[in-house]
Amino acid sequence: MEKFAYDIEPGAIMDFVEDRFMLVIKDDVWEPHEIEMARSKMDLTFCYTQDIAIFILEGGSIDSSDFYFNIQDCDWKDILLNQKLIDVELLLVDRKNNICLKKRKTLTAEQSAIILQCLKKQADVKFMPNEYDINVMGIQNAYEPFELVKYAVVSMKF
Repeated sequence: MEKFAYDIEPGAIMDFVEDRFMLVIKDDVWEPHEIEMARSKMDLTFCYTQDIAIFILEGGSIDSSDFYFNIQDCDWKDILLNQKLIDVELLLVDRKNNICLKKRKTLTAEQSAIILQCLKKQADVKFMPNEYDINVMGIQNAYEPFELVKYAVVSMKF
């Protein structure tokens, strides 16, 4: 079984690495039926509000999961902003860092262009120190992940 290269805490994290967005959900155990349900179609929504970029993943055995992204903290920022098509990869990781599911999708040119337009706008925002984190906490306190879909700019089956 393939190992996830990084030791992370249980929960949901994301980053843009090399050539794709990686959405990682770590849980103690992934049961076979949960993995099978995650293989089926899920909804992936990209939301943009208050200069915050958020991916919402729903479906299968996964409750609504929100993944926040700040392009200003991305080591691969220049590569991302020059992409023509965006790839998104979902990884389900267990407590031993085993990758239980890997699922990847290439977005359409139109979907990619809309997301990149939002990220270029976010790249131009001048956040004060810790302001981004405070803004994220405010959104998380105000909304459940599924409620954020009202800020959707791109929605797709994943």
